[in-house]
Amino acid sequence: NWPAQQQLGPLQGAAGRAASLHPMLRVVTAHQPPLVFVNEVADGTANYTGFLVDLLPLLLESAGLPHNFSMYHLPPEQAVPGVQLENGSWTGIMGQLTTRKADMALYPLTLTAERAKYIQHTQPFHDGGYGIVVKTQQVNTGYSFLLPFSWQTWLLFLAAMLVVVLLLTCMDIATRKDRCAALAKLNSRKGKRSCKREKLMDHTIETIMMTVNSGAAPASRSLGVKLLFIAWAIFSVIMLATYTANLTANLTVNQLAVQIDSLADLAQTSAYFGVPADSSIYVYFTSSLDNDALRLRPRVVPYTVSADAIEDVRRGKIAAFVTGRINAMYFTQVRPCDLALGSEVVGSGNLVLGLQPNSTIAGNLNAALLKLADWGHVPDLRRKWFQDNTECSSAASTDGGRL
Repeated sequence: NWPAQQQLGPLQGAAGRAASLHPMLRVVTAHQPPLVFVNEVADGTANYTGFLVDLLPLLLESAGLPHNFSMYHLPPEQAVPGVQLENGSWTGIMGQLTTRKADMALYPLTLTAERAKYIQHTQPFHDGGYGIVVKTQQVNTGYSFLLPFSWQTWLLFLAAMLVVVLLLTCMDIATRKDRCAALAKLNSRKGKRSCKREKLMDHTIETIMMTVNSGAAPASRSLGVKLLFIAWAIFSVIMLATYTANLTANLTVNQLAVQIDSLADLAQTSAYFGVPADSSIYVYFTSSLDNDALRLRPRVVPYTVSADAIEDVRRGKIAAFVTGRINAMYFTQVRPCDLALGSEVVGSGNLVLGLQPNSTIAGNLNAALLKLADWGHVPDLRRKWFQDNTECSSAASTDGGRL
């Protein structure tokens, strides 16, 4: 938990010599959970926590650089990666580096060929890509018994039952006179009583009992009736087995429905979706000639503040929010646990720490990143910030990534 300024005592040896070459580092950051949390306090200052905040002192120590740094953050409306304007200047984090207001950006900056022309950067500390955040739909468990079949299947099943009842009734009507006459020869009273019992309700009850595998063989000696009952019995056994299996599966898994799992799913809808403003994914959707980008371009909504986009997803104002995959996973891991992460990783990219042009510490930091990878510090930080802090039992787990 670092305050806005951190300054330790004078360093000796190689670190001391580095201190004379590298004065206090100016570090710019922004709220990007779980990589950076900006916690503003009443006196106007801020405290910083998160994966990258924990990584910074380890990185400086391993690089033999001084632990002297001042950290400041951009306000939410400016906390974007940045794009180049027509006059050649850059916005957001990129603007802080290109104008040399900051020496380092403690920010998950996706490395692109265009950005690499204007700044220095470290080697990637994590494989990037973008994730799709969507709202889950909690299934009403009060109707769980209906879940094994779709409504179309239920209608067809009821229609089949009705057809069987009507066929049995028609067969009974068509053969009743002959049956009654035959029975009358044996026992006039019994025959008369039997003719009265075989009503529509009797056939309905027999059909329903056979459906739930509790029916007896039909009393009628008619071959047509027996064949119909055999066919219906086989059909009922198959439907009952399928229903039981599907019901068991539905009751043993979490009833969360996700309608959008990929860009292809998103393209099938007519809904709008959000992306971070002035980001590489925004440039992709607004400039790329890729088929997905062309189909989805009219429905892109840029958001400067990610929290606003997440709130709009929850309200149903937009169908999804496409943002950095690490950030996307974080949103699905915090309460109220009503968001899900699509399985598709949109695009690819490497997350780096940005440095100002012609930075003299790039080599030191790159060597330090390799050391930290070999020592296993980064996987520990990933577990701490990406997995151990989850508040949702069914939240998506983080990708392995790499340093």
